[in-house]
Amino acid sequence: MSMLEVRNVHKWFGDLHVVRGVSFEVRKREVVVIIGPSGSGKSTLLRCINRLVEPDEGEVLIDGAPITGPKKGVERIRSQVGMVFQNFNLFTHLTALDNVTLGLTKVKGVAPAKARERGLQLLEKVGLRDKPGSYPAQLSGGQQQRVAIARALAMNPKAVLFDEPTSALDPELIGEVLDVMTQLAREGMTMLVVSHEMGFVRNVATRILFMAEGQILEEGVPNEVFQSPKHERTREFISKILD
Repeated sequence: MSMLEVRNVHKWFGDLHVVRGVSFEVRKREVVVIIGPSGSGKSTLLRCINRLVEPDEGEVLIDGAPITGPKKGVERIRSQVGMVFQNFNLFTHLTALDNVTLGLTKVKGVAPAKARERGLQLLEKVGLRDKPGSYPAQLSGGQQQRVAIARALAMNPKAVLFDEPTSALDPELIGEVLDVMTQLAREGMTMLVVSHEMGFVRNVATRILFMAEGQILEEGVPNEVFQSPKHERTREFISKILD
């Protein structure tokens, strides 16, 4: 059963055709990782799925129900599809706990005491049980990104999108974020990830999509794509990143 389905999605910015007829699906409990060169449309694609930008053509379905189109409620969609960004996007004036619980109280109408209990559980899950009262400026980049993951999980989403979640981190902090993501994958969270962390991709991805110039050029399990890529552009990319 497809948890997430993308059908022929296109996105233009002026004359620039950034996403060109992309179609794929992510089944329940799968971890699908999109790899590819910078500027290939990966982040824009994720933003189309989460309705941060509107696709110009095509549709996206979650659990069989279309979520694109003018009459779809964006807040409800975002509660079903969590998103973790490159640059954390935390509210700087709110504590870690308040960042995690804001959506629960404001969007889902959960009582504050219940939201707090859930928020503390999630901070514990990402290894930050001792940081509920800390503000983003008091946290390392890795800790901020783990708060962002807890915030995405708070809405109990059907799938979580990760847009290069480690690219803004110092090298020594990358591992702590990837560890949380690996644990989520083991627990069966449906995930669509854009990443350059090839160790994570090899070990955790169920499938890889290779994207270049706005299109998915290749799809396969990690061993296939890394060891015997079929498309010339994939071969070129893989040989560069593995050198």
